[in-house]
Amino acid sequence: MPGNKRLTKKTIKGKEGLHPGSRKAAQLTRVHLRTDKLKSQNKARKEHAEAKLHRPLFFLHSLSSPHPLTMDSLKALITEVYITRNDARINELIAERRPGRPKQNELLVLEEFRRKERHEYETGMEVPDLTHGPTVKLMYTWLETDTTINHSHVDVLRQIRVSPTGETLVTKPGHTEEMGLIVEEGKVGDDWSSLAGQAAGDMAVEISA
Repeated sequence: MPGNKRLTKKTIKGKEGLHPGSRKAAQLTRVHLRTDKLKSQNKARKEHAEAKLHRPLFFLHSLSSPHPLTMDSLKALITEVYITRNDARINELIAERRPGRPKQNELLVLEEFRRKERHEYETGMEVPDLTHGPTVKLMYTWLETDTTINHSHVDVLRQIRVSPTGETLVTKPGHTEEMGLIVEEGKVGDDWSSLAGQAAGDMAVEISA
């Protein structure tokens, strides 16, 4: 139907020198608004996609062996390393701030980011299941082979929701159980509860927020 024809900048003829109150000027304004909206939506989708990859990448680079962690170790990795990864930069910005001056935008963003992640962990934070042998085995293989990780890789991983005191829930089973990965029984990965203090600073340099 003619009324459903999609207007674009190219389909509006004679758009140069339009009278501000004309029908064509109104059409062109609508096109500009729609273009700006699409750009905003595309930017939001891109930022969401990047954020979705950041967390798995952080936990990927935390691995030093193909062996799974204990749940206590995974919780320590979350609270003492992941959530605190920007603390050094936050403290640096606080120290640089002159009396009476407003907080820098970077400081505001990092503090809000940390606040949200602390709240998320209290209610349940979704992370790759580093207590699951096949998941850790696959992730460590990617690390050793310097595989470029994208969303299709993340979808393969088993994901769990972890909180300080609540029950740990499997949120996405993934597909690592079906891949026939050989896992060495009885071996465990790093004890992050004892390594956290040193590791937090090291990993903050390697992976920025």
